[in-house]
Amino acid sequence: MNAHPSQPVPSPAELRAAADRLVSALAAHSDPEYRLTVLKRLVRRLGEERYPLFLRLLGVVAESDDTRAQRLLAETFGTALRRMDMPGGALSSWGAARLPDSTGPLDASAFSGRFFGATPQRLLGPVEYLTVWHLQRTQRTALGAATFRTALSRMIALLNRSDDARALYPQKLAADAQNELEGAYTRATRERLAAIAAAWKAGRSPDEVAQAALDAQATDTPVHWVVRDL
Repeated sequence: MNAHPSQPVPSPAELRAAADRLVSALAAHSDPEYRLTVLKRLVRRLGEERYPLFLRLLGVVAESDDTRAQRLLAETFGTALRRMDMPGGALSSWGAARLPDSTGPLDASAFSGRFFGATPQRLLGPVEYLTVWHLQRTQRTALGAATFRTALSRMIALLNRSDDARALYPQKLAADAQNELEGAYTRATRERLAAIAAAWKAGRSPDEVAQAALDAQATDTPVHWVVRDL
């Protein structure tokens, strides 16, 4: 888990308590749309830099034996997928930055924080975020393969608690894998998203889906990259 530099890394007990509060907040409302609002509000409060903390909270629920809590979260993501309004986090695509347009000397102000590896940015759902974090050069240190596999497997097991999420998420990933226009995904990432989508849609187990994302990925990550765990 990458915490924000100014924030301490939460302890396991603090993560469990936070996950319990999240589930309780969702359970307090019967309206699926309001539950989605609660989930998105949490993501906004955490901020872009702490989206991995949100993923950890989802992982805590996924690892628990509370099937009701898992179903509640998964169904909220099902609502998000139906609305095409996913609670997402942003990762910068380093390779997509370009020089500012200019015919004369460049002013220093042209080299803003949005130039060096900061564009384009798009909000990524949990599965896409983990995949991009693992495979692409972003503002974060790359996610290690073993941690990626474990986190992805847990996430898919959680999402499978909802019929809508299990049906709609692979469709979204397959569509994303076909989109070459936005520049947010590399070819290797699109291939992995397509592999996840195909294995998930085929009803493979969460572990098998996660393994499908890793197959043949060794050539995608430069050997000198530094990787880390969640």
